[in-house]
Amino acid sequence: MILSERLSRIAGYVPWGRVVADIGTDHALLPIYLVTQEISPYVIACDLTSGPLESARANIYLYKLTDKIEIRQGDGLEPLNRGEADVIIISGMGGAKIRDILETSSDVLDEVVRIILQPQRGAGIVRRWLFAHNWEIIDEDLVLENDNYYEIIIAEHTMNVSAFAIDKNLGRQEEELLDVGPRLVEKKHPLLIPFLQEKTRLAENVLKSLRHAKTPAAKIMRQEWRRKILLYRRTIENVTEMSTDI
Repeated sequence: MILSERLSRIAGYVPWGRVVADIGTDHALLPIYLVTQEISPYVIACDLTSGPLESARANIYLYKLTDKIEIRQGDGLEPLNRGEADVIIISGMGGAKIRDILETSSDVLDEVVRIILQPQRGAGIVRRWLFAHNWEIIDEDLVLENDNYYEIIIAEHTMNVSAFAIDKNLGRQEEELLDVGPRLVEKKHPLLIPFLQEKTRLAENVLKSLRHAKTPAAKIMRQEWRRKILLYRRTIENVTEMSTDI
């Protein structure tokens, strides 16, 4: 089983020997990889619609893994029972959707060791939810695949009050970094600057499209997009300086 770079990178953050739940499994390529590579002994593959699950079922049967990969249909984490999965993967959804899934699944999440999230957009929404609910972002990654950037967020549950003392009292600049990725900045990820340059270009295009709009809502949107552009530019400058100082 050969995975795309995005899925391969996600698989690399799964701790060895843990039961995994893959939410939005699609064709079950990731569960098959995790089991065949002996990373996970058992995977629960979940999806909302029957079409992808039929494809997943066929692939699992093809690889003779019906005893190690279980298919379940349902929305978000609803198909899971408390304590069934150590690691949860949610990929390929918008940040708001991922947040809503997490928000309505606190009982399942209580027993989870790690969550690996790959929002298609709105990663800042996901990071803010994690910080607000005692999930520590232990690592982040960026993948460039088919000219698209993908953010990967890895978080673990913590009740360490000292670890969250900073998080709960973020200053404005630190709080804004949740839109960029604090761990990406911290590790000076090699794709961070081109990623932010692309986000700046897209934000400038959106701002340009709003320049003639007169409604109060458009004014608020222009302010928000200006804030993001300034944040991206400032972060690029800071990361460049950090790299120069090494």
